[in-house]
Amino acid sequence: MESLFNYYETKDIRPTYAAFGNDEQLNRYSEQRKNFFYRLNLPYTFFKGKKILEFGPDTGENALVFAKWGATLTLVEPNIEAHSYIRNYLSQYGLESSINGLVAASLLEFKNESKFDVIDAEGFIYTIQPNIAWIKKAKECLEEDGLFVISFIDLYGGFIELLQKAIYNSVKRNGQGGEGLELAQTLFLNKWNSIIHTRKIESWFMDVIENPFVRLKYLIDPADLLRDAHSEGFRLFSSWPTYRNAHSMDWIKKPFTAESELNSSVSFIQQSRLSHFLGNKCFIPVSSEELSTKLKRIVEITDGLIDADSEEGCKEALGLIADINKFLQAHIPMTDDLAYVQNLFKMIKDIFEMISSKKTGDLTAYCQTEEVFISTWGMGTHNVIFQKA
Repeated sequence: MESLFNYYETKDIRPTYAAFGNDEQLNRYSEQRKNFFYRLNLPYTFFKGKKILEFGPDTGENALVFAKWGATLTLVEPNIEAHSYIRNYLSQYGLESSINGLVAASLLEFKNESKFDVIDAEGFIYTIQPNIAWIKKAKECLEEDGLFVISFIDLYGGFIELLQKAIYNSVKRNGQGGEGLELAQTLFLNKWNSIIHTRKIESWFMDVIENPFVRLKYLIDPADLLRDAHSEGFRLFSSWPTYRNAHSMDWIKKPFTAESELNSSVSFIQQSRLSHFLGNKCFIPVSSEELSTKLKRIVEITDGLIDADSEEGCKEALGLIADINKFLQAHIPMTDDLAYVQNLFKMIKDIFEMISSKKTGDLTAYCQTEEVFISTWGMGTHNVIFQKA
C-alpha cells in the first residue's frame, strides 16, 4: 500500500532530522514545542509522568522533548533505519530510561494491550485513509479522557500549496525544459527566503512540490473530521487554528453537550474557511454552504492543473473568484485589512490567467517579484487535540 513512509524511503532521507549536537540546540527546540502546545492550550508540564504513544516519530526530535519533559514513551516508527537515530538521541542526552518500546510497525498494524494517556501523530496521519480507521485505532489505544494530538493538511488551507504545485508543473510543461530543484528555486527561492526557516528549500521541494500526498485526495475537511471523531466518542479539546466559536458569549455553567459543541464548531469552521484558504483573517459573518462549495471547486480545479493545463478550468476558477468577490461585498468579512484580502484574490486571479495563457515567462517573473504571492502561504497545516470522552 502506498504510504508517506514509502515515499521518504525512496528518497533515502530523514525528513525531520535536526542533528542536535548540544543542550542549547535541544533547549531551543524544546521552547518551540512549548509554544506549540501553549497555542493548543496545553502547558508542557502536563506531560510529566504521562504514558505517550507516538506514531511516526521519524528520527525522534519530538520524542526527545517529551522525554525531557518527564514522559515515558512507546514509539511506533515503520522505518527501521530511523530507530538508531532515536536511540542515539536518547543515549546522548541520558534519557534511555524514558522509552518503554520502539516498534517497527505502521499505525494501523500496531497492536498493544497497554493504554496510553496521550497519542501523538503529527505530520503524516492525513495520508491514511479513511480517517475513521485511525480514529478507531486511537480510541483503542487511549485511556479514558486521554488526548489525541494530530496534524493534517486542511482541504481549504492547502489551496496555496496546490497552487504552487500547479505553477511548478505548468512551467515545467510549457517552459524551456527546466525541472526539478533547479526550476523550483527559480520560481520559489525568493518566496522561501522571505520566511524564517530551519531547513533548506530542497526539503520543502520534496515535502510539497514533489510529495504525491500533497494532493486533493488526501486533504481533510475539518468539519468532516470533527463529525467522524464525534461518532467514535471524541470531543474537541483544542485546535490551531481555532475551531471553537471564539465569539460565543454565554454563561459558563450553561449545559454544553458534545452534540451542541460539534454543531457550534462546524459552523465556526465554515465561517473561517476563507481565512484558512487565504492564510489571512477573513471571517465571514454568516455560515455559507454556497461559499464553501465555490472555494472547494477552486481547490479541485487547482489540483487538476497539477496534472494538465486546462483553459476551461482556469476560466471557471476566474468566474468563481468573481462570485466570491461579490459575496464579500454583500457580507463584509471580519478582517484586519480588506484591501489586502482583495489583493490576495487579485494575485490568485493573475496566476490563473497566466496558467491559462501558458505565459510561463510572465508567471516565472511574477513568482520571483510579486510581494503578495511571496508573502502568502495559506493555512495548510492544522493541529488538533481530541479527548476521548
